Amino acid sequence: MKNSFKTYFIIGLMMITTITCRKPYLPAAITAANKYLVVDGFINAKGVTLFILSRTRNLADTITNIPELNASVSIESKAGEIYDLQDFSSSGYYYSEPLILSTAGEYRIKIITAGGDEFASSFVPVKTSAPIDSLNWQQSSDNNVTVFVNTHDPTKSTTYYKWDFVETWEHDSRLENYWGESNGLIFPLDSTNQMHRCWTSANSDHIITATSVALRQDVISEQPVTLIPQNDVRIKIRYSTLVRQVPITEDAYNYWSIIQKNSQQLGTLFDLQPSQLTGNIQSATHPDEPVIGFISAAIPAEQRLFIDHSQVVNWDPTITGRECDQITIPTDPLNTLIYTYPDPAFAPYYFTGVSPTFLVLTRKECIDCREQGGVSTKPSFW
Repeated sequence: MKNSFKTYFIIGLMMITTITCRKPYLPAAITAANKYLVVDGFINAKGVTLFILSRTRNLADTITNIPELNASVSIESKAGEIYDLQDFSSSGYYYSEPLILSTAGEYRIKIITAGGDEFASSFVPVKTSAPIDSLNWQQSSDNNVTVFVNTHDPTKSTTYYKWDFVETWEHDSRLENYWGESNGLIFPLDSTNQMHRCWTSANSDHIITATSVALRQDVISEQPVTLIPQNDVRIKIRYSTLVRQVPITEDAYNYWSIIQKNSQQLGTLFDLQPSQLTGNIQSATHPDEPVIGFISAAIPAEQRLFIDHSQVVNWDPTITGRECDQITIPTDPLNTLIYTYPDPAFAPYYFTGVSPTFLVLTRKECIDCREQGGVSTKPSFW
């Protein structure tokens, strides 16, 4: 018995020693301080050019986005023309004015960061997209919805394609409200200031490419663009997506194909890229520093698709959130529209009673659709 106790004691002591002496493994991929520039976008030769500038994240980072702010961004032509882009609301999104660039010219992007680092892409030609033949969607046996794009180029001059999209969906608050509050006063809501119906938009966050190089004809058929899981809130009322088709070069296609594989494994374009990538953007300040991105110039093609809730089956979005608790308070006897309730999580819902009149409050998230995101102004295309 004593020998058994002694044996267990020695084993326990060894385990404690092993745990105490164990050192955490922190490989370079987790601890490296590298924050490489990410340039996402293309030169739109007939419209507004948008570039999103960011920095790569390391595996140990908990932040989801590192925008590159206050940079100087411009489009330059080989002929010496310069078109400046503006930083939109200090967000890392850089927009141009609507442009009409010559399809015979070559263009590049130039970036000077707030820290003085300079980057420039190679000059690239302008490619013109073939039209999008159609967008369609299908609901699969597992009830998910997939949006597809179809296109072809009879001149067989495109061959390499890249797509992105902006999706917009309509959503409402759980309760419909008829009263709002501002600066301590209650006011009636109407169609110009309603808070029950909202629209939220989002850019695509994954890479979509395809090629017809192995086909006899330059045809892309039923290319998946996006998948919407069953019961997703985006088709609670009505959903729309504006798909943009960008023709790219073979080098650009090869580059984005590698990025596509990496981002599928790691998350997004802005995560650390494990493969050695060779894009067409270089750092003039630090020539050995990699830059994530490949610049193309194109006249894109666009098409919009709508999906109504009535068109899908077995679609019952569940809106999560706290219960819509209600509180009844007395109103000011001199002016029932005066509002002084101190908790900002609650808002006026409706009046009840006569002499005295009471005000019923509920949680703001239940009566203001903007708490879910988006705006209460209907888009012009809706």
